[in-house]
Amino acid sequence: MRNYGRKKAFSAFAMFSFIVTGISLVLLMIAKSSVCAADFLNSTVSYGYRRVMAAFGELFPFSLFELLLALLPIIIIVVVILAVRAFKRGGGLRFVINFVSVLLLLYSGNVIALGIGYNTTTVDKRIGFEICEVNKDNLAEVMTALRDEVNALCPLIEYDENGISKPDYTLRESGEIICDAYKEISEKYGFLGDFSSTPKGVGLLNIMSYLSLGGIYTYYTGEANVNIDYPMYDVVFTAGHELSHQRGVMRENEANFMAYFVLSSSPDTYLCYSAALNMYSYISSALYRTDPDLYYSIARGLDARALSDLRASSAISREYGDTILSDISNFVNDLFLKSHGTDGVVTYGRVVTLTVSYFKSKK
Repeated sequence: MRNYGRKKAFSAFAMFSFIVTGISLVLLMIAKSSVCAADFLNSTVSYGYRRVMAAFGELFPFSLFELLLALLPIIIIVVVILAVRAFKRGGGLRFVINFVSVLLLLYSGNVIALGIGYNTTTVDKRIGFEICEVNKDNLAEVMTALRDEVNALCPLIEYDENGISKPDYTLRESGEIICDAYKEISEKYGFLGDFSSTPKGVGLLNIMSYLSLGGIYTYYTGEANVNIDYPMYDVVFTAGHELSHQRGVMRENEANFMAYFVLSSSPDTYLCYSAALNMYSYISSALYRTDPDLYYSIARGLDARALSDLRASSAISREYGDTILSDISNFVNDLFLKSHGTDGVVTYGRVVTLTVSYFKSKK
């Protein structure tokens, strides 16, 4: 009789996982110790990883992230069944180590794709403008400029029977136009990467709306996922935001600013409209908190067609925003951002400072 004996607790896969995790942690420590090192690693090792994963995601015409969400209950059940079988056969320790190894590989991917990028040179320095102090006067000035830009674009935009704007192309086609805009910016500033990828629309059971997610870059599938429950002007701006993550801009406030910066530089009218109206929302909200009367004096001049878009977006947020799932999602998102050394979800608001400073630099 042949006696195979018990399998070793540590498999080759587990050893590989521990080695990769160790390397990724060393790279993260190097990135945290030097901005120059972080810039180099983000543009080489991290860029290579993100580009390969983006190519992998392009193999599928649908969102792998959405598929994984749909299959999550089944995946959990399968893992539990395999764990029970492993423990019954005396291989419980090996199963636990392999399971931890999978988690470590996911963590290592997070470090390489995202973590290093949080330590790079800020976009204001890369683009070449100085950060200024934000006050009600320059907020009002920028809000007025963005309002006037939106108003000038409204007659050039098509709206449906509900008064909601729509481009004359699909989300996939918008991704091609956005990637072309990123290529132009990359050639000028040299830090975004010029590869093409397709933003993936997620609409299954409104799950992203219930989670209060407008979009998410999933480094483990390489995809820029966007919530298609929102109006299209929101969707294409979110696509620009997530595509900036895919290209190495990790801080949330900077990704928002880059979405505006890149989309507004495009010759496409709808992208410019999306950029101006989204940034108008950020700036106007900041001015409203600072000086409501001044806010209303400017907001009254916004084109009614653009106001319909803003109201449609707010309606989606109100419909899905007050749920247990959204609270949990916001909490987890806050923890995730803080784990990378940011101030949490408050970092989204810093896009106002970047935008005001950028407008001042253009004067």
